[in-house]
Order: sequence, then C-alpha cells, then structure tokens
Amino acid sequence: MYKDGLTTQEYSFKHSLPIEMLLKDSDFIANKTKPEALITKKPNQIQKTILKAYHDLNLLYIEDDEIIIYEDVRKLEYLFWVEKNLQSLGFKYVEKNEYNEDSHKIITKNYIYTNKKNISILDIQNFQLSDFYLYLSVVMLNKGYSSKNFIYLSNISNNLYNTLNKYLSKNSIKLEKLDISNKVFICRSKNLKQSEKLINSISEFLKTIPCFNDQFFKKTPEASITKKLVFDSAHYITDHDGKCKNLHGGRYDIEITIKDRINPMTGFVMDYSLIKNITKNLIIEKFDHKTLNLTCPELAWRSSTEFLAILIWEILIDYLPNLKIIKIYETETSYCEFVGNSLDEYIKNGPSEILGYFKNLIRENKSSKNAIG
Repeated sequence: MYKDGLTTQEYSFKHSLPIEMLLKDSDFIANKTKPEALITKKPNQIQKTILKAYHDLNLLYIEDDEIIIYEDVRKLEYLFWVEKNLQSLGFKYVEKNEYNEDSHKIITKNYIYTNKKNISILDIQNFQLSDFYLYLSVVMLNKGYSSKNFIYLSNISNNLYNTLNKYLSKNSIKLEKLDISNKVFICRSKNLKQSEKLINSISEFLKTIPCFNDQFFKKTPEASITKKLVFDSAHYITDHDGKCKNLHGGRYDIEITIKDRINPMTGFVMDYSLIKNITKNLIIEKFDHKTLNLTCPELAWRSSTEFLAILIWEILIDYLPNLKIIKIYETETSYCEFVGNSLDEYIKNGPSEILGYFKNLIRENKSSKNAIG
C-alpha cells in the first residue's frame, strides 16, 4: 500500500495527482519474489467454488509459473475479499505499474496471484458445485448488470450459460439467450418474477460480498445517453399517390436513447460499445443496403419510417430494456420519434398488432354468394 491504507492508484485519484508523480523506480518492478509453492495446501469448498467461477469465466490467467486474477481499481474491495478467501493458497495482491509506449502513460494493473503448483486446474474444472449461489454471485459480479429490474450477463461462454441454467432450473429459474451475432450473445432473466426470485436466492451474498449490491442495486442518479448509427436502404410505399410508390433509396440516421441509473462500478449508464454492437448486428446488418420491403413481412406493405421505428424498438427492447426513445431521420427535415412498450409489457403482450396484419393474414376461400349482386 502507498499511504493511508490506499494503493498508489487510489491515492492518485483521491488527490487528483498524476500517478507518475508518486512512483519510484522500484515501483515498476512487480512480483519481486516468486509466489511460494504450498505443496500441502488443498483448496476448500469455498475456494474451489470461487476458482471454478473464474475458470468458467475464462478469467483465471496462467502466466509463466503464476495463476492470476485481475480486477478494476473501482472493485478493489471485492478483489481483497477474493484474496482473503484464497489467502491460504498463497494468493497475494499486486499493484503493477508499467509504461505504455502507445499511450505514453503509466498503465496500472491490480491483481492477485499464486504459484500455479498450488492449484490443480483440472480439479477446479471438474469440481461439482456444492454452493451454486456463491458461484453465481462471482459470475454476476464479473459479467452481470441490472437494467429495469432485469438481470443480464454478457460475454459468457455457451458452456457457462448451460451450467447456470442447469442449476437455476432446480429453482424454476431460466436465463433467456439473446443472440447478438453468430459468436456473441447476452442472456437475461426470463421475466420480472424470475428476476426477483433470482435476487432472493443470492441475497446472502449481496450483503456480504463487497461491491455486489452497489453494482446491481445501489440507488444512483439516472442519465440518458444516445448512440447514433447510419444505414442506407431502398424502399417503396405501396398504394402511395406520390413518387414514393417508386423504388427509391436513402440514408437513415438512427438515434438510440436509453435512460437508466449510473452504475457506480463503471461510471456508465451502459458502455456505448455494447449499444453499438447490439444495434449494428441486429439492425444495421439487417437493413443496410437492402430493400426494406423485402427484409421482413412487417415492412412488406408499408415500409414507412413509423413502421420501421416500431419494428426496431421491438427488436431492441429485449436487449435494451432501458430504451427511452428511438429517433429515425429519413431526410434532414423528416424524422420519426417513437416510444414503445416496456420489456415487461412486451413479454406479456407480444409484438404490436399494427405490424402484423399481412404477416398473420389468413383468408378462407369465399363463395360467389358473398359478392354484391
């Protein structure tokens, strides 16, 4: 520790000082001594559970002779909690400062490490969970967030997703898988009732694990953020009296605005890159350089900006329950603003009927007796 029980990085933030002013040459040498190999030590059930969570998250790093767990500086209290629980396995905390030639600044990494001989990765990999909700809590702290009372997990593997649902199903809870692309997906609690049930199941750890409650539920100020994207499409308006009945192209500027609490662990409402990734893969890839009328039944008859806005809302609301408004510019002077149902309402009521007329159209053959005359 640097001073007042704080790390050098924490102290620099507290006093708004460049970390370079606080470092000596010796501070640039991390891991001065190799971690000790504790041949007689065996992980207990709690330690195995924590380590298995990190293993299944692909966050248990093996570098040279060491096993390392990294963490952000804002979650150091949580990292110290992990260190305390793994201390008997030789884990020690390190603040590593390195000069980065690309950014021309000091980059600080916070982590705990131990000798890789102290842990059998194979044993951790094959460990049968006895305390699933501790395991789930570690997973959620590393890859989870809440939005409008729904619980989300991002950047997890298919194997981890299946493991979570295997154990959650015993409590009649299910995580819904939401594909972003062929290789990337997020998942969320199926509905608000199951969200509440899931939270109740980990209530013990929300109280005892540092940063957990703050990350998910601490009351903080709300803010609105907007991400702008662009796509080019052609379309035509069936039965229109003017020129719009003809096929014509244009550029659509789309603004996705979300509103939610500011997460105290990240400083964000949501990372702009996640909004971009979701919208790019689900919306831009679907419509860019295509004829809107031929992309889906909802737009086949009326590919108006209004219908397009409704459709985009209903595609995104599963992934972004904090959607506040969608704004689509068809020209510099013509645009549509739309606010649709909440995710909870969408789950209960389904898609908007206004888009489904032709998609759901079924007509039996009528005899001539029904004709006038």
